[in-house]
Amino acid sequence: MVIFNFNACGGNGLIGRALKTKLLAKGINVRIILRNPRRSQDLSWKTVESSGLPEDTHAVINLSGRSIGEINPKFLFSNRAYNEFLEEVRSSRIETTKTLVQSLSKSTKHFINSSAIGFYKPDLSRSYCEKDGYEESGFLSRLVHDWEAACSGSQLDGIRRVFVRTGIALSNDGGALANMYTSHRLGLAGPIGDGKQWFSWIHIDDLVNIFCFLLTDPSGQKLDGPVNATAPNPVRQGAFSRALCQSLGAPSFGGRIPTPAFVVKAMLGAHRAPLLLEGQRVLPVKVTAAGFRFQYPTLESAFENLYGRKLPPVPTD
Repeated sequence: MVIFNFNACGGNGLIGRALKTKLLAKGINVRIILRNPRRSQDLSWKTVESSGLPEDTHAVINLSGRSIGEINPKFLFSNRAYNEFLEEVRSSRIETTKTLVQSLSKSTKHFINSSAIGFYKPDLSRSYCEKDGYEESGFLSRLVHDWEAACSGSQLDGIRRVFVRTGIALSNDGGALANMYTSHRLGLAGPIGDGKQWFSWIHIDDLVNIFCFLLTDPSGQKLDGPVNATAPNPVRQGAFSRALCQSLGAPSFGGRIPTPAFVVKAMLGAHRAPLLLEGQRVLPVKVTAAGFRFQYPTLESAFENLYGRKLPPVPTD
C-alpha cells in the first residue's frame, strides 16, 4: 500500500474531518496543520512558517478558510467588524495558500487546493464546466480567482496542482444543512428571492470521495487544474427548499414561504448576499469523464441517505 504523508490544512472543518476519517481508513498517514496541534504527529503553523513542511511530505490538501456564510449580529451594526470579517475571509484563504506554497518540500508531488464554484459568474440559463473562464462578478468571484492564483511560484514547478471547486456540501454533521434545519423542519422556509437561482450541491460522501479519487486513483491522478466537485444534477433553489422540507417532514405549506431579497441583503451584506440570491449551474465534467461514480447523483438520493425519507424526483430544470 502506498503511504502518503498528507498535510491537511483546515482539518477541523466539516470537509476536513470527513476526509481525515476516510484517508485514515485507507491506511494513509494523515497530518493536520493547526494553530495548536494536540496529536504529536500533527504540525503547528508556527513550525511550518519557520521550517517548512517535513521532507517526506508527498501530498498537500489545503482546506483552510474562515466560513464565508457566518451569521453574526455585530456585522449588522458595525461596518468595521464586517469589513474585518471580509478581510479575514480573504486572508485565511489567500495568505494561507501562499504560506503553504513557500513551505513545500522537494518530495511533494501533489498540491490539491480547495476552491469554490463562486469562480463562475452567476447565470440563470448557462451551464459551466471546467473549461469556462473567469468573468469577474463581484467580491465572491474575485475571492476565488485570487485564491487559485495564490497557487503559483517556482516552488510549484514539477508539482501537480488541482483546484477543487466545491458546491454546497450536504451533511448531517454541520455546514449549510445545519443552518437550514430548523426553518425547514418547521416549514418556515421557501424560495429565496424568486427561487430560480441555481443550487449546485454535493453530498459530503461524494465530495470526500472526489478528494480521495484525485489523490489515490490512477485515473484521478491524471487530472490537474480546475476540477468541479458538484453533483451531476443541480437544482433551482426553490426546488431544493421544497425537497428539504419534505425530507424533514415539515407541514404541507413547507417550502412555499418566500424570503425577500432585501432580508438576505440585510443579514449578509451586499458582498455576501449573492451566496443565496444568485447561483451557477456547475457540472462535474472532468471527474465524470475520468470514471468517478457518484453515490448520490440526485438530490432525492442524497436526502434519502441523510434523512431516511423517499422523495419523488426533484426537478432539475
